[in-house]
Amino acid sequence: MNFAPRILALAVMLASTGAPAQTLDLGPDISPLKRFQVYPHIDKAFEAMARGDGTRAIAELEHAHRLAPENTAIALHLAQAYQRFGQPARAAALLRAQRSRHPGDERIAQALRELQPPPAPVHESATVVAQPEAAPAAPVPAAAPSVTAPEPASEHGTPAAAAAIAAPPDQLAKPAPAVRAQRRMAQVPRPLRADGAPGYAAASRAYEAVERAELPAALTWAREAAQAAPANADYQRLLTYLLIENGLYEEAQAKAREAELTFASQGDTWQALGDTARQRHAYAQFEAASQAQRQGRASDALAHAQAAAEQAPGVPAYRLQWVGLLLAAGRYAQAQQVAEQGLTQGDGAALQVLRGAALQAQGQGQTDDAARVFDGVIGRPDLAPHEQQNYRVIAADAALAARQPERAKALLQPLAQGGAVDVSGREAEIRAATRRPISAASLQTFSLRLPVVNCFGSAQAPGCEVWPGQDAPDPARAVAQEAFRAYTERDYGLAAAKAEEAARLQPAHLPYRLLRLQALVAAGQVEQALREADDTLQSRADGAEVLALRSRVYHDLGRREQASADARAALQAGGLSLSSEINLLLQEGRRDEAVQQFAHAMAGPDFAGSADPDLAYLAARVGDDRTALAVFDRAHANDALPAAALPDGAYTASRLAENDRAIYYLQQTIDAVEAGRLEQTPRQQFATRRELADRTRTWGINALLGYRGMSPGSISPVPGLYRDAAQLVGEAYWRPQGYRDGSFWEIYGGVVQTVYSRHGGTSGSDTTQGALGVRAKPLRDHNLVLSAERRIRIGSLSFSDWLLRAGYSYGVGTDLRVDVPDWFTFNVYAEAGRFLQRKQDYVTFEAQAGRSFRMGDADSRLVLFPHAVVGVDYNSARTAAGYNGAAGAGVGIALRRWFREDRYNAPRSYLDLSLQYRARLAGDERGKGVFLRAALVF
Repeated sequence: MNFAPRILALAVMLASTGAPAQTLDLGPDISPLKRFQVYPHIDKAFEAMARGDGTRAIAELEHAHRLAPENTAIALHLAQAYQRFGQPARAAALLRAQRSRHPGDERIAQALRELQPPPAPVHESATVVAQPEAAPAAPVPAAAPSVTAPEPASEHGTPAAAAAIAAPPDQLAKPAPAVRAQRRMAQVPRPLRADGAPGYAAASRAYEAVERAELPAALTWAREAAQAAPANADYQRLLTYLLIENGLYEEAQAKAREAELTFASQGDTWQALGDTARQRHAYAQFEAASQAQRQGRASDALAHAQAAAEQAPGVPAYRLQWVGLLLAAGRYAQAQQVAEQGLTQGDGAALQVLRGAALQAQGQGQTDDAARVFDGVIGRPDLAPHEQQNYRVIAADAALAARQPERAKALLQPLAQGGAVDVSGREAEIRAATRRPISAASLQTFSLRLPVVNCFGSAQAPGCEVWPGQDAPDPARAVAQEAFRAYTERDYGLAAAKAEEAARLQPAHLPYRLLRLQALVAAGQVEQALREADDTLQSRADGAEVLALRSRVYHDLGRREQASADARAALQAGGLSLSSEINLLLQEGRRDEAVQQFAHAMAGPDFAGSADPDLAYLAARVGDDRTALAVFDRAHANDALPAAALPDGAYTASRLAENDRAIYYLQQTIDAVEAGRLEQTPRQQFATRRELADRTRTWGINALLGYRGMSPGSISPVPGLYRDAAQLVGEAYWRPQGYRDGSFWEIYGGVVQTVYSRHGGTSGSDTTQGALGVRAKPLRDHNLVLSAERRIRIGSLSFSDWLLRAGYSYGVGTDLRVDVPDWFTFNVYAEAGRFLQRKQDYVTFEAQAGRSFRMGDADSRLVLFPHAVVGVDYNSARTAAGYNGAAGAGVGIALRRWFREDRYNAPRSYLDLSLQYRARLAGDERGKGVFLRAALVF
């Protein structure tokens, strides 16, 4: 009895949760963990863009960029946000920085080319007839004069925008619109000095008011000047300018029409002013619509959007905004009409998509027409990649709402196969629509997700994009979540009341009604629950689940005959979820039949690919304890487990002490790639093989030879006291519990001997030193290693002691790359240790940075690494010269040969030769000179 309510209550919480509204291609070079970290910020950024909140959108995208600075897709979206919200300089700087990371990426170069150039400075000799800023309505012929003048130059010949950076604080504090007006008005020719002439004094005061950013006062003086000298074209033009700058667009248009008749010789100028006023008026309405929408004033938003589209019918963004608001308001027929009117002026793909959504939303036999509209848009060759992705998802949402899951699947298949976007949420919905539900909580009601029109603008330049929508607005969502919370908190009375309200608001969603019945039973109002169950059965044709619930209620009340009657009726009616059927069979004592039915269901196609935990719980009820893991296996065997879920399956298996199963999932990923069922880049394939090589390693042998220093982390006589000597180290280790998902421990042992000393120092067998210890890597995602080591005396000049040490390393590009011929490489290692008996401490640090070059084609395993190096070491025991530390820096070159690989494992061993020369930075002489190393890692 406890199983179904728990699942159903969970379903209420998730009933209205949809897939992400915006699809985004992050590319293949980002790990699943990093995707998990950045996607919440990207989703929040898109939501903020939809609200017009540029500050929040930029902040979230900047956070995502900091998490994944190498990812070009995120950088491009951040640059686009900067550009949209009026920060083109930051966009250019970001793109240039990203280009330095990926100099060959054409996407970055294209984005830089598409950035709007800054306004050109105006020289004093130029004659400029300035006009207020205008929203671009349509492509302007090359011969047409510009309506919008460039930004004026500062006194030193630089654009005023640049001068504003160094402006005094009081100037920077002026409102941005007033500052822009000042700049525009500075280009308007002042009248020639004519003291005492009609209107001259008022005109001069108007200009002075503009300089003080007092636009209303300037307008007052301009009216006086124009009234005093109606035949003065300059004063009439000044008045028209200030009418526009003060937002009196209709009066400005009327004034321009009047002046066009009065000053016929200047007709083009006045016509351009009238057009500017009209465009500025339209943009003001556009912004007012966006603001009203953010504030929840839907009717005001619609009125403003309609006014903008009527003022400038040739600007697509205004009509897109209007249609989007009509769709959001549920005025689908009018949305279709407005879209079709706009399409008579041009075949815009975005407007066609909105028309298709309006047709689909109206239903009434228009589903086929909507599908034809969507197919026509998707088939267009001129769509940008993100438009193709978004429109496919929108069309798939419409197909799913029309109960056409196969069409939805076909629409999403190119996106899923290409890996360009994450459509796993919608794919899960399609699978749910085509298979039998596991439980009553899995019952789906697919409503149309209306597309979202995201509008933005700056500097009088409007723009709108059409994105996939979230779940269709559910009027019961908020109250249903309250019902769920009350149910989980065992406030069953409140849960029943809220569930009743949710069921009334959304009567088509059966789980709300089922939650109401369950809450009544839990609250002790069993008879009320039974009465409402009877009423529901009378009003719904899909009442099998209600019968199953009523049967369980009767069974708990001890009314076995009624319980059995309902159980038989429900089983006979069919259409039950798998869990309801199995639970009824168990309730009726038909255990063998329940086991058979479950086994039969698992053998069929409906549950072959399911990894739903509810299915695992149901399997446990019939005694199948391994189903949870078997579901992953069966899903993969039926090609139903997406590639992104394979690491999750491996992690689950590892958590259950099934390391072999985790390895199996990774091996199956490689098999799927080779069979063509899964697309991976060469780098992704190599990363999978590297993961397998790490997980399957349980032992290793290292041999090291170093002249004037050993490789970081190796056994050496006394780290930090290197001399002009060569030392040879041999080490073997064993991992008793294997890789353990990246946190493991090892038992190791080895010997070290000084084989050569340049100045006649001690060497040979007398210097042989043994070591035996235990080391652990406690953190899965960080290379921190803690060691406890016993030094064992073997040669007469060696010693016995206990050594405790901790080492940390971090590297970028230290592994072999098969996708590029050369790559940046950086590696740093730091270690600190203490000999307990000798009471001797040491610290050593080394960092290398350079570029690795693969010597040959993609199959080559030879890598050359020229690099710069910095080394620092410290030892509490001072040298004869009185130093206890040394630091040096220089250059080096290393040659590494990788080997020992197979079909599933990346190369597990390598031979590394390194030669460095360092100059002394500080400390004694051991920090400079030649450093030679050879290492065999097997």
